[in-house]
Amino acid sequence: MIEQALRLSVEDRTELVARLLESLDETAPADPGHVAAWTEVIDRRVQDLQEGRVELIDGSVTMARARAAVATARRR
Repeated sequence: MIEQALRLSVEDRTELVARLLESLDETAPADPGHVAAWTEVIDRRVQDLQEGRVELIDGSVTMARARAAVATARRR
């Protein structure tokens, strides 16, 4: 199932993500404006990645940096 989802176009994956997130909170109906806004953000971020304007940072590196920043802040 995951491999099939990864073969979808960016637009279809964006829609899939939006629908999956919506399904997690069944108590609140999806606001079309909210979904459209997030779709725009996701599309822009994917395009930034594809065009090399940004690069991904491994989650473990990000967490290590965050922990170091918190530790530094606590020592002050």
